[in-house]
Amino acid sequence: MNDFLITNLWWIVLLAIVVLAGGAFLIYFLVRSKKGKGVPAKEASEALVGAIGGMENVIDHSLAGSRITLRLKDDGKVEEQRLRSSGVTGFIRMSDRLVLVIPEKASEVYRELFGE
Repeated sequence: MNDFLITNLWWIVLLAIVVLAGGAFLIYFLVRSKKGKGVPAKEASEALVGAIGGMENVIDHSLAGSRITLRLKDDGKVEEQRLRSSGVTGFIRMSDRLVLVIPEKASEVYRELFGE
């Protein structure tokens, strides 16, 4: 058994390098392909307006990283299913406040919504 390992050591090392490089490439490809998916900021902002009951329903707004916080006049107008389909990955409802989680595009969507 030891003779086999010694005589084929270079082939074993080469195989290990190929397997590791292939695994690294696969992981890179999967991560990169997920980043490009999603709803464009302009379409997401238009869908959000409908999902929150229109811009006239927004009293106050703020941006913090990947979260947009909205203070609403009537939180009953919020349509949760439309929020999910508009590119929002998560949201938190707290009485008259709605926190939207939009990774990687929150600032773009915020600018589209409020021009800031």
